[in-house]
Amino acid sequence: MANDESSGADRAPDARGAAARKTLAGQGLLLVVAAAVALLTWRLAGILTVALGAVVLSIALRGLARLLSRAVPIGEQWAVVPVVLLLSGAFAAVAWLFGANIDAQFDILVERLPQTLADLERALARGPLGHWLLGQVQGVNLPNATGALASHIGAFFTATLRGAAYAVVMVAAGVYFAMQPQRYRGAVLQLVPPRLRARAAEILDFAGETLQRWLVGQCLTMLAVGLLSSLGLWALGVSAPLALGLISGTFAFVPYVGPLAAAGPAVLMALTQSPWLALYTALLYAGVHVVEGDVITPLVQNETVRLPPALTIFAAAIFGTLLGAVGVLLAAPLTILLLVGVQTLYIEGVLGERRSWP
Repeated sequence: MANDESSGADRAPDARGAAARKTLAGQGLLLVVAAAVALLTWRLAGILTVALGAVVLSIALRGLARLLSRAVPIGEQWAVVPVVLLLSGAFAAVAWLFGANIDAQFDILVERLPQTLADLERALARGPLGHWLLGQVQGVNLPNATGALASHIGAFFTATLRGAAYAVVMVAAGVYFAMQPQRYRGAVLQLVPPRLRARAAEILDFAGETLQRWLVGQCLTMLAVGLLSSLGLWALGVSAPLALGLISGTFAFVPYVGPLAAAGPAVLMALTQSPWLALYTALLYAGVHVVEGDVITPLVQNETVRLPPALTIFAAAIFGTLLGAVGVLLAAPLTILLLVGVQTLYIEGVLGERRSWP
C-alpha cells in the first residue's frame, strides 16, 4: 500500500513536469510563428500597403456605385463597371485636354530656363542677402553634385516604374473588392476563431465606416483646394490654371503634405513667364496651404474623421521612410487603421473604457 502511494506521488511531479514542458514548447512555437508572421509582414509591407490602397479605392468606387444605382435601375455590384468606365473616360479627357498644354509649357521652361536663371541671378546680386546666397551656391562642388543628382534621377525612375506597377495592381484589386465586398469580408472573418468572429466583424465594420467617412472628407478638401488653386492661378495669369488646379486637388489627397508638394509644378510653370510670377505663385500656394490646414480641413474633419495634424505629418514621414512614395500616399488611411486598432483592441478591449475617437 505504501509502495502504491509512493509511486503515485512520484508520477504526479512527472505529470506536472510533462505539462510544463508541453506548455513551454507551445509558447516557444507561438513565439516562432509570431516572429515569422512579423518578418513576413515586414518583407511584404509594400504589397500590404497596396492592398490597403485597393480597399480605399473600393470604398470610393462602391460609394459612387451606390449613388448611380439609386439614379438608374442597376444593382450596386454591376454599377461599379460604369463608374470605372466613367472615371477612366474623365481621366483620359483631362489628359487629352491639358496634357498637350502642359507639355508645351514645360518645353518652353526648358528653353527659357538658362535665361531665367541668369535674370534671377542678376536680381539677387542687387541685395546683400541675394549676394550671400549666390556665394553659397558658387561654393558647391558641381561634379559631385551632378553625380548625386544622376543617382537620384535613376532612383526616381526606378521608384516611378515600381509605383506604376503597384498602381495597376491596386486598381484591379480595388475593382474586384468593390464588386464583391461581402465575399472578401467573409474570407477574412473565416480566419478568426468562431468565438471572436462577431467582435472581429464589428471591428471590420467600424474600420470600413471610418475610412469611408475620411474619404468623403478628403474628397471635399481636394475639391476646395483644386478650386482655390485654379482661381488663384487664373487671377495671377499663370498658364494652364485648370490643369495645375487639378494637380493641386489631386495632391491634396495626402493631408497637409500634398498641397505643398503640388506647388512645384505650378512654380515651374510660372517660371516660364517670369521669376516674379513664380514668387507670387509660391506665395499663393503657401496661402492655400494655410487656408487648407487651418480652415478647410478642421471644418471637414469636424463632420467626418478628426486626425490630429501633428500625427498626420509624422505618419507621412514615418510611412514614407518605411514604404516610400506609396507610404506617403496612404499614410492617413494607415494611421486611421492604427487608431481604430488602439480604440477597439486596447481602450475598449484591455482598459474597458468607451472609445473616444473619431
